Amino acid sequence: MALFLGASMFSVMACHFEFSTEGGEKTGCKTGEEFVLTVKLVLTHRNCSVAASQTKFKTDGIQVVGAKDWVQVSPTTFTRQIKVKVLDDGKKKISLLATRTCDKDGGNGLFTLEK
Repeated sequence: MALFLGASMFSVMACHFEFSTEGGEKTGCKTGEEFVLTVKLVLTHRNCSVAASQTKFKTDGIQVVGAKDWVQVSPTTFTRQIKVKVLDDGKKKISLLATRTCDKDGGNGLFTLEK
């Protein structure tokens, strides 16, 4: 029981990511299409020594064609808009992986969309 509780508390310490698209919820995308993703980063452990700008992004099936700087909207919440273009690579899905590494477990979030 103690091990389970400890593991649960550890997972709560990670940063949390949320993703949204302009104009509502997208259910799919097409090759060549460009759209804006909004990335929301919530620091669930509040006091983090790693700046939002140190978040790493990895793409698959999309190319970043523009991005705004991170904006702090509250003491623990940041947002960033990223404009992407869907590649003609024969894949059935696109993805954007956001990753943070710190001494409090960091965190990651994954956005995926069907082509």
